[in-house]
Amino acid sequence: MAGISSKFDKFIEKANTKRKLVLFYIAFIIIPIIVVDTLIISGVYRAERDARWHMMENEANAINFTFFNQVDQAAKLGNALYSSLYVDDFLNQEYDSNLDYFNAYQKFFDDTLLKLVEGQSGLKFSIYLDNDTITNGGEFQKLSQAYEDDWYKYMEASKRNKGLYFGRRKAADGKTQRTIYYFQRLNYYNADSKNFLLVLIDYATCADVLSNLNYENRAYVCDGEKIIMSNSKYSNVNKDYDIKSDEIKIAYSQDFQVYGQELTIDIVDTKNNPFINILKGKWYQFILLIVVNLTLPIFVSHLMSTAYKNKLKEQEIVVARKNAELLALQSQINPHFLFNALESIRMHSLLKQETETSEMVERLAKLQRQYTEWNEDIVSIEQEIEFVEAYLELQKYRFGDRLSFEIDIEPECLKLFVPKLTIVTFVENACVHGIESKITPGWIFVRASSDGEFLTLEIEDTGNGMDEEESRNLLRRMRFSNIGMLKEMGRVGMINACLRLKMISDEEASFDLDSEPGTGTLVQIKVPVRHLKGFN
Repeated sequence: MAGISSKFDKFIEKANTKRKLVLFYIAFIIIPIIVVDTLIISGVYRAERDARWHMMENEANAINFTFFNQVDQAAKLGNALYSSLYVDDFLNQEYDSNLDYFNAYQKFFDDTLLKLVEGQSGLKFSIYLDNDTITNGGEFQKLSQAYEDDWYKYMEASKRNKGLYFGRRKAADGKTQRTIYYFQRLNYYNADSKNFLLVLIDYATCADVLSNLNYENRAYVCDGEKIIMSNSKYSNVNKDYDIKSDEIKIAYSQDFQVYGQELTIDIVDTKNNPFINILKGKWYQFILLIVVNLTLPIFVSHLMSTAYKNKLKEQEIVVARKNAELLALQSQINPHFLFNALESIRMHSLLKQETETSEMVERLAKLQRQYTEWNEDIVSIEQEIEFVEAYLELQKYRFGDRLSFEIDIEPECLKLFVPKLTIVTFVENACVHGIESKITPGWIFVRASSDGEFLTLEIEDTGNGMDEEESRNLLRRMRFSNIGMLKEMGRVGMINACLRLKMISDEEASFDLDSEPGTGTLVQIKVPVRHLKGFN
């Protein structure tokens, strides 16, 4: 009985061990595989869905931009006529006879070159006048001629000064075609004026441009429920406008406004089953995932049976190795590592009595420390001037006798505060754009003075200078600097510095620039002193 009991106990123990292994296998192999597979598949699905969404967003943005450009020519013509006093005088003048009007008509077109503009832009326009002394014909019509037209009724009902109307008109061949009307009231000088401009925008051209974008998804430009145009079958110029139906499954929609007209861009995703598309496009990844799912449990089971005893020890070794690697990486990326290396080079140069090299390394270390240790964005002018001196000394080491500089800072300015690296940015600009390309020697002057109310900074160079147009454009960018300009090319550092000076002074900083080709450039900055105190 004891033998039977012992065998039974071993059987029970073996069964318990097997059950534990099965539970362990399920808990730590099967379930993690299912979870990981779910995360991978859902992640790929979300990535594909987001990619499709961003692609449709880009398509809508491109259509928005393209449609706006097609209408913009008409709007530019309307704005030019709207604000012209000469045009207003012609439209509202009372004429004694048809001949009087005809002579004024001829002179008007000779003076305004509107015929040339009409020919070059391809736009057809008419001006409707509340003036009974004119003669109907050509580009000018009496207001009464428009009373029965749909676009006029729409314009009057909308009460807008300018806008779009999508309607139809008879073409030269007698067929009724879709037309985009742009209207603008010419009431700049008289708010009660009923005169207005009507521009006919070629619908077929707009539709062709939209179709030529060659996007794979179907896109619709809609005015409410009316489909204005599309890159598919809904842009037939000879048919009436279609109404959106429930058959159109919209995946992305974007509202936009074109000169007062509220429109919508609807995108239909041609690949409306993302998961099937993922299987087709990434089948090899799913096959790899299946292979991993089949082989990983076998591989893990083998490791469990052969390597369990060494598992903890191996983990300790791995952790120790990773910690050592992390410490090594930290020491490599730590800025002090670079500073210590520069200091070693400087000391080595001093020991070899290479004084000039030692000074250059010291200035380079000072510059590098300014770039890397960005604890605060605001520094005293005294600190900023130290950086300016280090930079100019390095440049003098490069240019030699071609570069001379003079720094003149009034003592009361030293404790005022400015955004870090602003003054040196203007100095760098003077050096790079003024002195670098000049063959003969040049000077850079840095001056700071205060009258108690304003701090005046001046950075002057005797370099190549700029012509009047370049100087005017740069000054405009300095005065109207904004975040968007930082995406543009050319003198981004100066725009950045101007923007930060404006921000610290609540937009009260002022900028001036005087430049002459072959003589040099002077940049003058004025900032109220009250904004430059109290940062310490």
